[in-house]
Amino acid sequence: FEPRAGIGQFAGQPIGVAGEGGRVVAVHVDAGSWVRQGQLLVSIDRSVQGQEAAQVRAQVTAAKADAALAQQEFERSQSLVGNGFVSKADLDRKRAGRDAAVARLKLAEAQAGAANARLARLDIRAPSDGLILTRNVEVGQIISAGSPALFRLARGGEMELRAQVSQQDLMLLRQGMVAEVTPLGLDRTFKGQIWQVA
Repeated sequence: FEPRAGIGQFAGQPIGVAGEGGRVVAVHVDAGSWVRQGQLLVSIDRSVQGQEAAQVRAQVTAAKADAALAQQEFERSQSLVGNGFVSKADLDRKRAGRDAAVARLKLAEAQAGAANARLARLDIRAPSDGLILTRNVEVGQIISAGSPALFRLARGGEMELRAQVSQQDLMLLRQGMVAEVTPLGLDRTFKGQIWQVA
């Protein structure tokens, strides 16, 4: 069909920022690039988040050492309580100290997991195999979760065309009809199918 009333627009899956964002340090693909699921598209500066992740890793190391020491002290007290060298109350304090140290370790490990997840979200990756239709990001640009889509991806190479047609032509169109589209400036025709009439 030919959209007599004007404009057509290729659409695709938008790819944006999942995390907090930051300054773009590298854009690895351009419009027209074929990408694989998980392929790196954009790298965001990670200096601040990298320092935070290193700090949390250090806290995990310290918490592991504290937990190991608390466990050793508890076991030592446990072996001496039967001989009367350590009171039951002291043993209970050692047990509570060990349990608190283990809880601090678990908290530090959870914080490290969250820091690593934030760091990983600084890499914007392709959600599926496909063709990059548009690129709206440049090196040096500051992006965030509220930024417009950085790329539009045709999943598996499939493309969607939104077209405006005249009212009398719209009445003739039905879901499932075969359609041929020839983009302006190209002598190639693409065959497809109408999947939605709005």
